[in-house]
Amino acid sequence: MKLSDLTQSLDAQLCGDGGVDIEGVGSLMGAGSRDISFVRGQKMVPEALQSRAAALIVARPELAGGKPALVVADPYRAFIKAVNHFSRSNEERWGIHPTAVVEEGAILADRVWIGPLVVIEAGARIEAGARIGAHGFVGRGAVVGADTVLHPGVKLLERCRVGGRCIVHSGTVIGGDGFGFMMGRDGHQKIPQIGIVEVGNDVEIGPNCTLDRASLDATVVGDGTKLDNMVHIAHSVKIGRHCIILTGTVFGGSVVVGDHCLISGNVTINDHITIGEGSRVVGSSLVLQDLPPGSHVMGKWYDHAHCSGEEGHTPAGGASRFDPAGPSFGACRQPRHGRP
Repeated sequence: MKLSDLTQSLDAQLCGDGGVDIEGVGSLMGAGSRDISFVRGQKMVPEALQSRAAALIVARPELAGGKPALVVADPYRAFIKAVNHFSRSNEERWGIHPTAVVEEGAILADRVWIGPLVVIEAGARIEAGARIGAHGFVGRGAVVGADTVLHPGVKLLERCRVGGRCIVHSGTVIGGDGFGFMMGRDGHQKIPQIGIVEVGNDVEIGPNCTLDRASLDATVVGDGTKLDNMVHIAHSVKIGRHCIILTGTVFGGSVVVGDHCLISGNVTINDHITIGEGSRVVGSSLVLQDLPPGSHVMGKWYDHAHCSGEEGHTPAGGASRFDPAGPSFGACRQPRHGRP
């Protein structure tokens, strides 16, 4: 495609020759002669001058070093759009691989990709633009939303739903039974898990995550939320919109997380905890009590009355709040209730 063809999709102003051919994207030093790259600021100009890129995305024309350019308010965001554009153009294969098994009664839109050795059970619905990679499984009554990608080996079990424009990476299982047993001296009786999992729109789920179905109703992941690798979400958890959850985090059953929360890696959240909207939990923390909206916490134990430097306590690093842009963050005292 020509550089001028990108101006509308990137909401950019063309500076220079719009007739140059663009076939892909790359870093400044890795781009080829038919790639487009970006310059984020003045410090990147020396690399831009040496780059083989055919064109650059910049905030000001002078940052392009004389190369053809697309001028935008935020070059990095525009570059991400360009990456998405060229990635989609390389995935125009649609249809059903001959080794896939699609049971009678499954509903498939005209424009889908069902990869090798995929199994689609009766009653499942695959909406337009969805792509299911090799060895994937979609159970009876399950739904894969429009333009969603299930990478190879993803398992979406019966009646569970994934919304539109989602990305689910390899090895993730959505809809396994929640871990529910009635304990007894002579054995442990399994509690039936008859709910579902509902994943909203524009969600990304990293490799090897497990999202357990609810015991009765639904385990929910809200629109726009992003899960890193190996996150475990137990039965009946409700995660809000646009949350960021990093690798290794474990949610106990029936946890509720508000919108716009950031939960760092290897955090453990006890069952039936509520984390208020906009809260931030530092990595390796153990959350045993509810967090009100806007909480910024860290540590193995948390007690709101003794957090963020109250009663004369000076938190580690000298800060009373967690600053995601800085190197220091608030610390919480250990509670006074006899816990270690």
